[in-house]
Amino acid sequence: MDRTKIFPWHASSKAECFKELGLGDNALRQGLTSAEAAERLARYGPNKLTEKEKTTLLQRIWDQVANVLVGILVFVAIVSAVRAATATEGEDVVTNTIQVGIILLVIVINTIIGIVQEGSAEKAADALKAMMSSDALVVRDGKDIKVPGDEIVPGEIVKLSLGDRVPADLRMLEVSNLSALEAALTGESVPIDKTLDKI
Repeated sequence: MDRTKIFPWHASSKAECFKELGLGDNALRQGLTSAEAAERLARYGPNKLTEKEKTTLLQRIWDQVANVLVGILVFVAIVSAVRAATATEGEDVVTNTIQVGIILLVIVINTIIGIVQEGSAEKAADALKAMMSSDALVVRDGKDIKVPGDEIVPGEIVKLSLGDRVPADLRMLEVSNLSALEAALTGESVPIDKTLDKI
């Protein structure tokens, strides 16, 4: 299978898909051998999304303060600080110092709120990833076995039952009244019926 070209899985027949994946005619009953699955896992890598690098606290702070609005607030704070330092009357010094304090307080509170919300969103995404990682029923060496979802490889014959999570991007080979909830991917609020037809 050449990963440099895009194969139209959804618009191809079962035979065309089998040919592209290097599967034999009896692949539906036999599946991959354990050796083939191990070789494909080594070649293509695990069946999981690439995780982005974790950001440090300093990077998060910089992400929160590196915008135009904060830049304007910092500029106003600097102007107020200069006015407070050069003011001759005590009332102007106090007023400008209070302005500097309020502006800096707003920047700090905004940064803290942004970091907390970003952290909460990351925790929710991690929890979703943990919930999505599941086992899958596949055909290997002519037997149905359960494997971790991240060990599914191209050419794997996956069997789905009522209530199962779809563990990978799959081309349907045999279907009996199947629909899948794809809201996380497409935003569709109702389950989508799956067929064998080329799209």
